[in-house]
Amino acid sequence: MSNTSNFREAIREAKSHALVGPNVIANALPYVGGGLVLTALGTYGGLGVIRTNPGIFFPTFIGAVILELILFFVAQNVAQKGNKGLALPLLATYSLLSGYTLSGLVFVALRSQGVGIQGIGLAALGCGVTFIAARQIGSNLSEQDGMALTKTINLGVIALLVVCLVQFGFAMFGVYTPNWLEIAISGVGV
Repeated sequence: MSNTSNFREAIREAKSHALVGPNVIANALPYVGGGLVLTALGTYGGLGVIRTNPGIFFPTFIGAVILELILFFVAQNVAQKGNKGLALPLLATYSLLSGYTLSGLVFVALRSQGVGIQGIGLAALGCGVTFIAARQIGSNLSEQDGMALTKTINLGVIALLVVCLVQFGFAMFGVYTPNWLEIAISGVGV
């Protein structure tokens, strides 16, 4: 019983914060959009490194992955303490690093006959449409609907992570990755 009342008290307290409450979707999506723009810039930069100096890409990729892991936990801790002034630059850096680490996968997709620029463009279009629809749909959700949606999204993110790890494993060990798998990853990602 005490857990339930603590949860309800936490929800009541959270609703008084600017980002949380009835307008959480409308308030959060600009930050998500900004993060996606920074991720795209990081990807563009990573593709530039691959084109101009491919020898340094893999060592810097490993460094970026390590920095991402560190930043994830540091930014999470800072955000939990409510220090927005420090959390936003850390999350912006995380978004740039995420784009850089994704640039290897994007490079492979661009060179693939099955995916190419069309597949990447369709994935980006699908992502944009999803966020536009999410704002409209999310604004009308009740608390129970939001919890169910959260669980569904968590399952989708776990599935995407597993598929991406399998794809990454295939690429690391030089196993041929069929074009349908690359297309499936784009579809699941969207």
